[in-house]
Amino acid sequence: MKNLRRRASIVLLVLMAAFLMADQNLLPPNYQQIMAEFGISETQMGLVSTIFVATSALITLIWGFLSDIKRRKQLLVVGVLLGEIPCFLTAFVQSYPQLLLMRLFTGIGVGSIIPIGYSLIADMFEEEHRGRGYAYIQTAFGFGTLFGMVIAGLIVSWRPPFIIASVPNFILAPLFYLIAEEPKRGQSEKELKEVLEKGYEYEYRLSWDAVKKSFQTRTNILIFIQGLFGTVPWGVLMYWLVSFLIVSRGMAKDTATFVLLILGIATVIGTLFGGFVGDYFEKRMKGGRAVATGLAVFLGMLAALGIVIYPLPSELTAKGWIALAVYSFLFLQLVTFAGPNVTAIISQVNLPEDRGTVFGVFNIIDNVGKAFGPLLGGFLIETLRSAGYTNTLAYEYAIIIGSLFWLPCALVWIWIRKQYPEDRENIGEILRKRAEEILRREAHDAF
Repeated sequence: MKNLRRRASIVLLVLMAAFLMADQNLLPPNYQQIMAEFGISETQMGLVSTIFVATSALITLIWGFLSDIKRRKQLLVVGVLLGEIPCFLTAFVQSYPQLLLMRLFTGIGVGSIIPIGYSLIADMFEEEHRGRGYAYIQTAFGFGTLFGMVIAGLIVSWRPPFIIASVPNFILAPLFYLIAEEPKRGQSEKELKEVLEKGYEYEYRLSWDAVKKSFQTRTNILIFIQGLFGTVPWGVLMYWLVSFLIVSRGMAKDTATFVLLILGIATVIGTLFGGFVGDYFEKRMKGGRAVATGLAVFLGMLAALGIVIYPLPSELTAKGWIALAVYSFLFLQLVTFAGPNVTAIISQVNLPEDRGTVFGVFNIIDNVGKAFGPLLGGFLIETLRSAGYTNTLAYEYAIIIGSLFWLPCALVWIWIRKQYPEDRENIGEILRKRAEEILRREAHDAF
């Protein structure tokens, strides 16, 4: 019965994450339509998505702090509903300022899923399987984003998709509250497992001294740096690729959306596969998770540039669609290996009571690039066009410049590979000492 409830908790968490993230890609397939309706420029359109991503990133620090001191199940339900209500209301906005406001409010709720969900996963999966746990939830993010992309690309009006994407979580959130279990903090750590199974509690809680100390951990700093570079391409590609295909390749909106859908499916596969690959190499070599991730990011960047540079026709034949799918599933998927392995490493080099806050800070820094991307893409397009480039080349060069940010991201993984095994061992030593301390204290109290 306990295992069944645990599995149900994971399934509901994954489903809520999927529908919450569906909101992310509801606007990009309709950028051209929304710009025409509200009479705004590319930079103004990019600002809408930047405000959403920036808000969801900044608010994660608060959600992360709360998740380290409060019950995470209740917090997550509140966060999901705070995100879905303004998402639903976005369908009824009548002006550009109203659209900006609804995206800001939606970001507040969406920001809850990263620190709270990741903290729950860390305690639901043992260390050697944690990569796949993060792969599950990040795969849900990917499928949710794809779902939002499809309904936004196929429905003529840009408004109904916001209703369709938000309604399921009005049902799933109450179910999660009723069914899901709240795992004990640290219950999946091998150093603490025996102690907690005997009924003892892990009583260590978040303190600001511990937070400051955790940010002195070199692995955390390196993870933050790679995230700054590595998320810029996502901010540019996710929000401007459909417009690029429409403007530079002459595709219809639905055709361009299906191209992005294939690329998106490939990245979802990469997220899921990357977690298992990271776990595999982690068991076989010291720092193996980082080696696999850095190489995958570099190769994935080359694959992404190939998609942009290759002159895709406005109408793809059956062979063209198959070739695009095979190419994406074999090569483009590699760039998403970083997702589950980054979160697995963070969970390895931070104490259980600090993880929610560290995940929150990581998400803020990680999303600086993603938030900057939509605005950067719009700014580059307008700047290149004003410099004399054609509209076609302005869109193409903006996408290429954005993709090149993956290069420094891949290089940082060389340093991560050298550093994080040492930091992981330091955490393991602290947990072993704490386990001994708990046993000594309980033995003393027994007398």
